[in-house]
Amino acid sequence: MSNIMRFVALVLLSIFFIGSSCAEWNLPIYVTSLPSTDNDISPPPPPATYICVLGVSINATDGFDKDLDVSAHPPPPADALDVYFPCSHEVVNRLATDIKPDLKGVSWTMELIVPSAYVVRMDWNVEAVPEDIPVIMNTGTSQINMKSQDHTTFETGTYSLKVITQIAQNSNGGSSGGGGGSGGSGEAFENILISETEREYVNKGSIVSYNFDFEGNIVQYLNFTGLKNSGKIAAKVEILNNTSTLADSAPSDIVYKNLNIWVGNLDWATSDNIANPIINFKVEKSWIIDNKISKSTISLNRYSDGIWNPLETYRIGEDAEYLYFEAKVPGFSPFAVTGKKVVGDSGGEGIIVEPTVTADKKPVQAPTEKKGIPGFSLFAGVSVLLIVMQILRKNN
Repeated sequence: MSNIMRFVALVLLSIFFIGSSCAEWNLPIYVTSLPSTDNDISPPPPPATYICVLGVSINATDGFDKDLDVSAHPPPPADALDVYFPCSHEVVNRLATDIKPDLKGVSWTMELIVPSAYVVRMDWNVEAVPEDIPVIMNTGTSQINMKSQDHTTFETGTYSLKVITQIAQNSNGGSSGGGGGSGGSGEAFENILISETEREYVNKGSIVSYNFDFEGNIVQYLNFTGLKNSGKIAAKVEILNNTSTLADSAPSDIVYKNLNIWVGNLDWATSDNIANPIINFKVEKSWIIDNKISKSTISLNRYSDGIWNPLETYRIGEDAEYLYFEAKVPGFSPFAVTGKKVVGDSGGEGIIVEPTVTADKKPVQAPTEKKGIPGFSLFAGVSVLLIVMQILRKNN
């Protein structure tokens, strides 16, 4: 009996140590800025290097863990190298080391600013990552398999990078992971087509405007009024391949684009911090023509509380290729730009239905004089005249 107990204990200890070794790992990323042009007049400044570390631990949580996570340097001056992991903690919002709980699919968002006249080289070491866990970096325009290459470069600009892990499929065809993981916003990584992030200072009473210009991003700008001095706040637009994975259903109308829009950390963009948020977006005329969409039915829809809500949307202009719209938004979440299907006539050709405009009409006034029998007034006058003449004859 004692031998059996020893064997069971040995097996349990083996499972524990194997599980522990697979549950904790770190991946250091080295971010170095280098001048992008040669300068023959003076030697270039020494390269600046930041080290960011992402990883998983059985002791980590989704939030800030003071024993595992490490705060990043404060925001540098304008036009300087900056890299960090955003954090939604009430005090710490920038991390140099971000350790996540041991989940089947984990994701990190890394914000990177490359100053003008510089390029950034990013190197990493995946030796500590278990062999069956792939690591993918989404740059917004491409995907990098971090296990098949050990570095990449970025030119001047602002980037919101996503690093995601997935558990490889078992040989029996089943998956030991959960379906692909999610981006830093919670959106499924594989559903994000384009991700663009801009940062602006938000001050009390100021009108803040974020301008977006990535090719394929239909959002032109996002405006609101700041109600508090909040520092530099990021706004992110994610253009999606399909309906957001954060929504339980698709909109009922024809969808032009699905997208997510986020401002600040979790629960920051509330009526306590901002007022009058407006989103400007564009729609291709070719899509309208090809799908025979009524221009008047195009609207921005927001997913909230389990349903899609059409928002107050205005058409504000057009050019040769696009119509431009503005919509007032009550908050930031998954969105969809939609239009209604045309109404077909008996001949099978579509008719674009435009809104009916009711003009103000003046009421027709009723005539004030009454109408009698035709000729009655003339007849009565002649009769009176004859009676008077008869009276005059008798008097004579």
